[in-house]
Amino acid sequence: MPGRSACAFFPADEACARPPISADRSGAEVATARYFADNGNAAYDRRFEALLAQNRIDALDRTNGTGRFGRDWRDVHNDRFRATYRALQQLAKPLDSTVMPPGRAKPGEGHFTGRWRMSRQTLYLDAAARPSAPKTFSFSGLQARSVEIVLRQAGRQPVVIGGSCDGPLAMRVSGRSRTIAKGAAFHLSLPAETSDSLFPSGTLTRCDLTVSSSLASAGAKLTILREEAADPWIAALDSRYDRCPVPDPAGLEALDRAFYAGRWLSQTCALPLGSPTLLRKSRDGFNAKVEALLGKTLADNAFDKADPELPLDFSDAPRLKLIYLSSLEFKADFSGRIMERLIRHHAALGTKVRILVTDVLERDKDDALLHRLAAEFPNVQLQEYRWQADHGAPIDEQLSQLHKTHHIKMLATLAEEPGRSRVIIGGRNIHDGFLFHKPVDLSRYPQLQQYGKTDGFSLNYYSNWSDFDIEIADQAAVETLAAHFSTVWLRDADTNLSRPFSIPVRSGGHPQGVARHFISVPYEDGHALENYFVELIDTAEHRIEIVNPYLNLTPSLARAFDRALARGVRIDVVGRIDLKGDIGGRFLTALNKLFVEKYGDRINIREFKAPDVVLHSKIMMIDQRLVTISSVNLNNRSFFHDSENGMMVLDPAFYRRMKAVYDDYLAHSQPVAANVTIGWAYRLLFSNGWVKQAF
Repeated sequence: MPGRSACAFFPADEACARPPISADRSGAEVATARYFADNGNAAYDRRFEALLAQNRIDALDRTNGTGRFGRDWRDVHNDRFRATYRALQQLAKPLDSTVMPPGRAKPGEGHFTGRWRMSRQTLYLDAAARPSAPKTFSFSGLQARSVEIVLRQAGRQPVVIGGSCDGPLAMRVSGRSRTIAKGAAFHLSLPAETSDSLFPSGTLTRCDLTVSSSLASAGAKLTILREEAADPWIAALDSRYDRCPVPDPAGLEALDRAFYAGRWLSQTCALPLGSPTLLRKSRDGFNAKVEALLGKTLADNAFDKADPELPLDFSDAPRLKLIYLSSLEFKADFSGRIMERLIRHHAALGTKVRILVTDVLERDKDDALLHRLAAEFPNVQLQEYRWQADHGAPIDEQLSQLHKTHHIKMLATLAEEPGRSRVIIGGRNIHDGFLFHKPVDLSRYPQLQQYGKTDGFSLNYYSNWSDFDIEIADQAAVETLAAHFSTVWLRDADTNLSRPFSIPVRSGGHPQGVARHFISVPYEDGHALENYFVELIDTAEHRIEIVNPYLNLTPSLARAFDRALARGVRIDVVGRIDLKGDIGGRFLTALNKLFVEKYGDRINIREFKAPDVVLHSKIMMIDQRLVTISSVNLNNRSFFHDSENGMMVLDPAFYRRMKAVYDDYLAHSQPVAANVTIGWAYRLLFSNGWVKQAF
């Protein structure tokens, strides 16, 4: 992780003023100061301050071995530390309740511009990929106290960058730092496969540069712009938050109260759902993404031939302003190459593209595919998520650097033409295993992955996954979900903390919406998603129907299951107990067998048995009224370690549509016997609570 910020170079910048919630403030300063200037968002600011205070407490605990890392904070013999800790606890006190009381304000949109985060973006450079046409790269300083632009040399040839900026610019190149005055010319050389950094001052809005190399001695023009100044519409989207009307809980059923309540989990307000498309079949799921970008679907023979270079007809493609693509993986295979070509078309037209994937699961060919795309089109912004442990953190935190992943699944396209915007969420990644029963022959394309047959922890794994997505075409809903995801895109680069998207406000009537989108970053929001699922299960009166392949319940979820069963609630689970073929399949199978061993005689557990197919769908339905479609597995990873998202829909009519999907899973399943066999080695391994909590 880079060690300096722009504030180290430009301490006089307005954004660099010390925030009250910082390490060098006294307890009295923390207790009395406000983190944000009064900008009319007091209720929102208080909610955010509580999250920031808790985040600071967690950081102090990690540094000092207090809290969940060992000793009581009161045992630290440092008066300043104890006073600061006590003051932070007061600011974070609202988090003691999982539900937020509604405030007094009008429902609607607000915009938050307080400075709180470290902004870090990557500009990919590759001499072999750089076209001659002028290109533009935008960096976001929105809500940022400091901005860093990482220059990542993705190619094998040195690159030279030269030009000037309309404000002071600092840079760190080859370990040395210097500051360039406003308007002064500069140039720097980047050797192959290296990374250096630029730090724009708060007044810098534009740099006019030339990028040259031995492959392009004349150079190519590259303009760097401050995004919030150049594109006010994206700044409005990125700064948005919503005030959600909460109906009077008196007279509401428990499930309704849980659905509409304000909570620390990041959620949208209740939205009209329209008539979303249910994407059960693999080709339908992939084709929905294709149609959102191409304007038409691929024919069946295109999948049969599986040629990633097949002709694509863009004559009906929508004109798009923004593409968001978030996935655990973006593989260099048939699926990935088709998606890359579709994105490339829109990037060439100037569409802003934002891609977020998990770094630890990407292999060399995957990296090359995405890095070349971002290098050729700087308006394609790529974030490769990797959680970073603090220096000197405990061993479990260090191991989490290879374990915590970005698991949010979303494609959102905002179109210029009415009726052509789309958002797709669910469980599918950009990987051929979600499309083809067996690996297709890509040997003619050495730049693409040729999957082997594996059964273990290989990153070249291939399974055929059965999954489920939902596509929404309502324009207002698409814009809202895109704005919601912007809170993740504009997270703090050092901690991965995202700002909340909504606050609850009192409402005299009943909200019209029936669907809420949620985003969970469990290690930064106090495990709010786990609290939400527990509360929903606790409201069940009659029946809970679940489709989910991973069944390693957290202790709180297990207790909620036990309470539901004690109330006489019927729980039905369609799972995939035998996960052979999945990455780490034998290990995960043993965890699932523990669930069967505990609940097999009390829950109707069925095994999804489509031949050589691994279940991957994540669906939960309660009392024939509430439906959850998400990326959330029923395991410790989803509730403690991985970022997740999904839709909660409270609508009996929508449940009836989903019941047909659930029945289809039932038709491809068979009962599971409760007398499972678990090897002694796995029992010994799982006797260590940390192992179970890790997965």
